[in-house]
Amino acid sequence: MTMSAAHVTSREYKIMLRAAMFTGTEDIVLRKADAFRHASETPIRAVAFDIDGTLDSVSKRRRIRFVDTPGQHLRRHDYILRERTDVVTGQRETTLKFRHPDRYVAQDCHLSTDEPDWGTAKFEEDIKPPHHSLYSFSTTLEIGAGRRLDRLKDATGLYPGLADQLPSIDGHEPISTVGASTIRELVLTGADIQIGRSPKVEAKCALIVWYDLDKDPESPVVVEFSFRYGDKNEQYAGAVARHAHDAFLSLQGPALADWVDPESMTKTSYVYS
Repeated sequence: MTMSAAHVTSREYKIMLRAAMFTGTEDIVLRKADAFRHASETPIRAVAFDIDGTLDSVSKRRRIRFVDTPGQHLRRHDYILRERTDVVTGQRETTLKFRHPDRYVAQDCHLSTDEPDWGTAKFEEDIKPPHHSLYSFSTTLEIGAGRRLDRLKDATGLYPGLADQLPSIDGHEPISTVGASTIRELVLTGADIQIGRSPKVEAKCALIVWYDLDKDPESPVVVEFSFRYGDKNEQYAGAVARHAHDAFLSLQGPALADWVDPESMTKTSYVYS
């Protein structure tokens, strides 16, 4: 795969909210999500075409853990290896992601799998406040419940290209849950922001709530709001990008100061802190 030809198929804008605002039962979380959605309506409609829908649909319930060596060999080389398990179905998947602020470094990273037609690869742009881009190339695989993920060779068995990217790799080096923390994730969806009129372009919104399973089950540790839009051929109109940019800035304005937490750690930073 020639990554120099990779297209950014998704652009996702992420902002951290005050986790304490979402403390309580799931019903309370849903009410607070709806309150945030309505609080964001006026500032967003001032710069974009519309925002509609509600954040009242629980689309995912998952357990998440990040794995790395004791010395964080993967993280130090800009890799993240994440395992997700669907709480309802038990479906298990791994994602290996290479993330970098330089687009051309990120898209040159080859993350092959041990089966040519197995797995979903993505090249994406994440935008964080005030407007900083990170690019990531990732491959997600569904794996069986019994598949081991205890040593680096288990990771390179899933992603053979990883061995070529890591210097002085020792396949027998152990890997384990980073920070010994497993996360319970609740993903709320149902709202969208219209950022293009002709043609109509809608950015899908999500509110992601993380709970540390070793802590209070009703006290989130991080809460993130995001919206994303995409194009498989990377044909992003300037006017659409401008509306997305302005909507993102509006979320950082004084109207939402009670909700947005400029000091909050990101999800990944929380795990690795």
